[in-house]
Amino acid sequence: MPTINQLPTITTLSGGDQLPVYATSNGDARKASINTLVEYFQTTFADPNYTVVINAPTNSGFNIALAASSQSIWLIMNPAGTFAAGSVTLPPVLNCYDGQEIIIISTQTISALTINGNGGTLVGVPASLGAGSSFTIRFNELQQTWYTIVNSLQISGVDLVTTTGVQTLTNKTINLADNTLIMTSAQLATALLDETGSGLAVFNTSPTLVTPILGTPTSGTLTNCTGLPTSGLTGLGVGVQTFLGTPSSANLATALTDETGTGSAVFNTDPTIDGANFTGHAQTAPVVGASVGGALTLDTTQSNVFTVSMTENVTTMTLNNPAQGQTVNILFTQDATGNRTIIWPADFKWPGGTAETLSTNSNAVDLLVITYLGTNWYASMLKDLS
Repeated sequence: MPTINQLPTITTLSGGDQLPVYATSNGDARKASINTLVEYFQTTFADPNYTVVINAPTNSGFNIALAASSQSIWLIMNPAGTFAAGSVTLPPVLNCYDGQEIIIISTQTISALTINGNGGTLVGVPASLGAGSSFTIRFNELQQTWYTIVNSLQISGVDLVTTTGVQTLTNKTINLADNTLIMTSAQLATALLDETGSGLAVFNTSPTLVTPILGTPTSGTLTNCTGLPTSGLTGLGVGVQTFLGTPSSANLATALTDETGTGSAVFNTDPTIDGANFTGHAQTAPVVGASVGGALTLDTTQSNVFTVSMTENVTTMTLNNPAQGQTVNILFTQDATGNRTIIWPADFKWPGGTAETLSTNSNAVDLLVITYLGTNWYASMLKDLS
């Protein structure tokens, strides 16, 4: 019997041509036609044709379950819009054949895509799909595993950065001179891990801060600041905060530590001073008074001490603006002629009811001391002090 290499050669095959085979089920050599061989390959190995499945999910969280097929499957997903999540369940692993492929493509972004192996193991499947992205998986029957062999988001197994996919970038540098990052303050706060406070991002030129806690600044200028509550001030002396909130004379006296006396604060124009005790100096500087046409008028708000040179007889003496309890000293000096006289006001009250008269000697000096109480001046005089 000739061997195969000794048989004549033919260049064209037909379906009925016979091939020698060893049938393991029978344990002997037998023949099979070309048609039988082709049918075996079609049944056992991947069909170049695909069963096309088109699905249009309308809601996020959808699930597409693929039925068992004798062919590879091409799943075309046409979501109604961008969805946060979705899933695909593969055919039961026992109904899948060696080399079977499944192509999955989506026309919209699916941010979180879950592939359910339905009993099979998955290797390399993407966790999301951008608009227009796809991937292909192939089944290995021996391992019952679906392997990703084509991924439109990868080149040689390396992930590509897409404009719509949700991806994590590692060890990348973005040059902001050539690129623009657009985000809101809220999105920036979400991206940061060590921020403090909330609200809008702040830059250092003319920012508006809402109820900030500034801590302890090393320096600062509070010009034009408003709305500072005195309750927020610390490090002040006793009573100072109260005085700043309610600036009364009593609160000022409480805030001061070296004051003397009591009562209301005093300013230098027309003050009313009750029971003052001046030590070591005159109450006020002496004011020179002079009569004109026999009339002598003194303004007691100018001073408590007056000097009057008697150059004529005084027929009218007037003391204006006296204060209750005010004591006034008036020093009268006769000129070289002497014998000048004065008629005292009717509201002068004298010891014993008898009015004093001026010394008449030339250049004589008399000191009149009067105190205003009620509506009267109570008078006494030291005479001829020269």
